[in-house]
Amino acid sequence: MTSSHQASASTMLAAASRPVAEWAEDAFQQGTQFLREGRYAEAEGWLRSSLGLRPDDPDTLNNLGTAIWQQGRVAEAEGCYRQAARLRPDDFAIQNNLGNALWRQGRLEEAAPCYELAITLNPTSAEVWMNLGVIQADLGLGEPAVTSIERSLTLRPGWPEALDNLGTAHARMGRWSTAKDYHEQALALSPNLPEAHRNRALALLKQGDYARGWPEYEWRLACRVHEGFSSPIPRWDGRERPGGVVLLHAEQGLGDTIQFLRYAVLVKRRVGRVVLFCHRSLVNLVAGCPGVDEVHDRIEDLPAFDAHCSLLSLPAILGTTLETIPGEIPYLVIDEPTRALWRSKVEAVSPRFSGPTLRIGVVWQGNPLNRVDRQRSFPLAAIEPLARVAGVRLVSLQKGVGVEQITRFRERAPLDLLSPIDRDDRDLVATAAAIQALDLIVAPDSGLAHLAGALGRPIWLASHQASDWRWLDGTDQTPWYPTMTLFRQTRPGDWASVFEPMAERLAGQLGG
Repeated sequence: MTSSHQASASTMLAAASRPVAEWAEDAFQQGTQFLREGRYAEAEGWLRSSLGLRPDDPDTLNNLGTAIWQQGRVAEAEGCYRQAARLRPDDFAIQNNLGNALWRQGRLEEAAPCYELAITLNPTSAEVWMNLGVIQADLGLGEPAVTSIERSLTLRPGWPEALDNLGTAHARMGRWSTAKDYHEQALALSPNLPEAHRNRALALLKQGDYARGWPEYEWRLACRVHEGFSSPIPRWDGRERPGGVVLLHAEQGLGDTIQFLRYAVLVKRRVGRVVLFCHRSLVNLVAGCPGVDEVHDRIEDLPAFDAHCSLLSLPAILGTTLETIPGEIPYLVIDEPTRALWRSKVEAVSPRFSGPTLRIGVVWQGNPLNRVDRQRSFPLAAIEPLARVAGVRLVSLQKGVGVEQITRFRERAPLDLLSPIDRDDRDLVATAAAIQALDLIVAPDSGLAHLAGALGRPIWLASHQASDWRWLDGTDQTPWYPTMTLFRQTRPGDWASVFEPMAERLAGQLGG
């Protein structure tokens, strides 16, 4: 019998001999105690029993939301917090929790007003000031984020979590050295804070210090919100297993998976068989990747394996430095019949001009759930300078979010469409084949940029001012993809500083 059922049975027995209000309070107290102890499933059972007896109690709803949240059901927790907020709209803690639930779901514009209201209700809460700063950083409001988190530190001096988040706010503005200093201050106070170790690792990687950065990055596996594959079978430690089967599993976004697939061939040299577990959209694409013997997208289909490892842990295990990044490009290959099919499709929708012509595949919107997507993605209108270059044909590779911008853009500038690709969300083979048929790709820091790089196609990456760790600083090249050129913003949000120079280079290449 589950704890929830146990609590319900106890409720029925106790209700017969005790006042309902008394039992409801006892169940609430018991559930709250389990919540403090981290026994979330048991807490949920008791709090649901209490709520059944007093369904309009905001404290019970608030605590139940937290018990549910801690079990990973964030959307359900949001419902509890919303109901509690309706019953007690002037409770800053409930508003803070509702903001947390919305933030966790990537709904930043909805979350920010919750924190602002919570601060109005209780301006002395260090936690709410910190949370507001975190979401401001996510929204690209760098200086306000720093101000808010600094306010939290005046209310709670020496708070390691706030120091760590202050470092992240500076990193979002490209101040990586300052960021590292704050992460290290946090670690001096709390040496085992996983998030601070992970964030310091990103600063080290950004500075090219891979020798220290990759081992430090392993702390991400202990972070509270880390979502990855887990198994009682041991992790692979790099040792040779000539007859062994090693499972490599994807982690984080599609771009990260594509970037680190290059390591499969190095693993294959040390083990008997390599099995890959990844997102379904990649299965057909990576089936021919060097070093990969078998690919699956469902846990229940996985074969027996002797060890497992996240793709993003391989650089630490194999001791990667800037000089030893695996550079066998391309490591993704599309079969010739599929390439021929998409060449014909591209030629049909985007015929070449009579003179020199560059067919440029463009994408402008990455994954909107990524915390930095508001900084790294750009509006389609920003690429209009490219459309004005004589001899350029722009071809849309955008799928999903972002395609709604196409109609208005085409009222001002030409943009060729590959309509079938817009509907293909389950398999990236079609997108990869279309990339192969184009002369150049222009994209933000996104999965498609990694795909073009892994295919060995020319790719111009439009980088926001505080670019990601993997693109380093002070260079327009990257050791990860030899066919990639970076065009960096000179000021946050200034996409003209990216696309005007890009248009000038195109004009030079086409003799304009």
